[in-house]
Order: sequence, then C-alpha cells, then structure tokens
Amino acid sequence: MSKNIVILDDDQFMLDFVSNLLTEDYIIHKCSTIDAAKEHLSHQKVHLLIMDLNLKDEHGISLIKFLKSEKEFQNLPIITLSSEDCSTTKIETLEQGVNDFIVKPFLPKELTLKVKNLLVDKYPDQNQNNKGKLLKINKVSLPTKKQFYFAAKRGFDIVASSTLLILLSPIFLLTAIAIRLESPGPIFYTSKRIGKNYSEIPFFKFRSMLVNADHLVEKLKDQNAYGETKEEVNKNEIPKGSDLIGDNGYKIGENHLKIEKQGATFFKLENDPRVTKVGAIIRRTSIDELPQLFNVFLGHMSLVGNRPLPVYEAEQLTQDFAVGRFSNSAGITGLWQVKKASDPFMTTEKRIELDVNYANKYSLRRDLRLLYQTPFAMLQKEE
Repeated sequence: MSKNIVILDDDQFMLDFVSNLLTEDYIIHKCSTIDAAKEHLSHQKVHLLIMDLNLKDEHGISLIKFLKSEKEFQNLPIITLSSEDCSTTKIETLEQGVNDFIVKPFLPKELTLKVKNLLVDKYPDQNQNNKGKLLKINKVSLPTKKQFYFAAKRGFDIVASSTLLILLSPIFLLTAIAIRLESPGPIFYTSKRIGKNYSEIPFFKFRSMLVNADHLVEKLKDQNAYGETKEEVNKNEIPKGSDLIGDNGYKIGENHLKIEKQGATFFKLENDPRVTKVGAIIRRTSIDELPQLFNVFLGHMSLVGNRPLPVYEAEQLTQDFAVGRFSNSAGITGLWQVKKASDPFMTTEKRIELDVNYANKYSLRRDLRLLYQTPFAMLQKEE
C-alpha cells in the first residue's frame, strides 16, 4: 500500500512544488489551512505530515501541539518546512515531537531522502510487505487549459527545433571549427541544470570558456555583478545569537554565520576572464546557445521559458517567494531574457519576480510574442 502524505502550506507555489517532488512515489493530499489538514487527518489514514510553520493568521506550532495531545495522532511523523532559521524556533518545534525541521531554502533531494528514510524507519513491516510490488499511484491531472497549453507548446517545439537544426547546421560546423582552433578541449559544454518541477536536465552549449571555468567561480565571487548592490553588514552591530559549535573547538554565533553565508543568488561577471576570444563573439551573438535546440528537440526544455539554473543557484530558490519559477517549462528565451536587454544587470529580486510572473501564466500568445521580441533584444544585448 502506497503511503498517504498530507502537505500543509499556505503558499500555493511551495505547495505545488513539494507535491510535484513526491507525487511519483506517494499519494499526496494538499492543504492550505490547519482546518483542512485536520479534516484530512480525521477521515483518512495518513502516514506523514509535511507542514509549514508560518501560515497566514495562524502558526503551525498550534497544530503540532494539538496532534501530539490526541492519542490517535501522537505517533504521526511530522516534518516541518520553515523560513525561520532560528535555533529557538527549531528547538521549540523539535521539543514538541517533530521528527525533522528543514529550513527554506532547502535541497529538494534532501527532503525526498528524509521522507523516504523516515517512512522506511516508521513503517518497516509495511515496506517489507510491499517490497517488489508495483505501487498504484494516483496520477495528478492538469486542468484542461494547461493540458492544451503544454501539448501545443511541445508540438511547436518539435517542429521548430528540428527545422532550425537543419537550417543552422552550417553555423554549427563553422563554430565548432573556430572553437577547436583557438583552444584545446571539447567543442560542446554540458552541465547539470534544474528545469521544470526541479527536474535535473543536461544543458548543452558551445564552449565559450576555458576548460576549468567552473573551478574558478569561488575565486571570482567578489566580482559578481549581481552582488554589487548588496549592503555591507558589520557583524559586530547585530546580536550573535546562539553559539554554534564545529570541529576543533570552532564556535560562531548563528546570526554571524548567516551573514557569512549571504551572497547573490545568480552569478555573472561584467568582464569575465574565463571567456575565450571566440567565446566572446559567440556569446555576443548568442551563437553559444544554439546547441540548446537539441535540448528542445529532446524535450528537456522549450523554446520559451525560464532559464534552467545551475544547481548552486537553484538551491537558493526553494523559498515561498521564488519556488514558483520552476512550475513552468525551462526555455532558451523568455521574459527575463527579453527584459534584461534594457537592464543587463537587474537585481536578483527583479529577475525572480519576472521568472515567477512567466511561470504563473500559460499563454501561447505570450510565448509567441516573446519569441518575436527575442531578436530585437539580442541586438541590444551587452557585450
């Protein structure tokens, strides 16, 4: 028997995001209020509750206290997801009998593994009985409008990408020769990116950087264009919070550690020293993006959508205000790419706002308009 999981969160994007992470392996029930969660719990056998603490006009602690006071629910496993990265809240919550406290932003893989391990540990006999059996999972059906949108979008992507790959094959050949002549190494660059529903996809580009470019990111973070607007904070001007203890007697206040970890979500350099001469040309003309037509043809991406992000950037966006960007297709071009032509170093907050805005609307007309605007945006693109 597959496990029933109730997810309680008043942020619809986060509710859908966590549900999508788990729906292939479990039966998911989504609730946006404590009353709705109580209703599910009282009428159906539930194996796990995943809940936010900061709910609108109510706090999750009250539900936890209620459940632990009722004999029927005392042994119900609970995992909390909270943006409150505070040791006091964490300890208070764990003292109520919660099994795990996960802070937003979080690693999606961490959540799925913790859910799996907790259920295996809590229901060992049921897991043994189900071993080797196929689980019957209730499929979540999309509204008709969304089904039509994604079907039409996919059909257009296949036809357009295959046509473009044939027409642009001479450019592919010339670019490959230029890259190989300038610097040793592969012609194509493939990396792991996070796309729709936080799925991991291969991401293809013409190589425009030195072979060891990824290993230089840490050294160049102080030159990040997205970090220039961050306000400097003096650690001595704020309370240090509870002491955190590390190896070899290392000790630091939790608030001071948060300051040290702060940084820009996105990474971009105005004059990137890792870029080769050929790389600068194909970047300026966006030729480096052409191999992503293979991604589109294979179904990893769409022509229009939010940019698939590197893993280290995507990890920072599993928060209520940002996670919605992953609910629609990843794409080669999109709303942010068009808007950034006139504002090449827009703030992180503005970029996230544009991504969420696009993901929350399903319009083929809008996609076609963005495709039409992309060449004009490329003409304005900064060097």
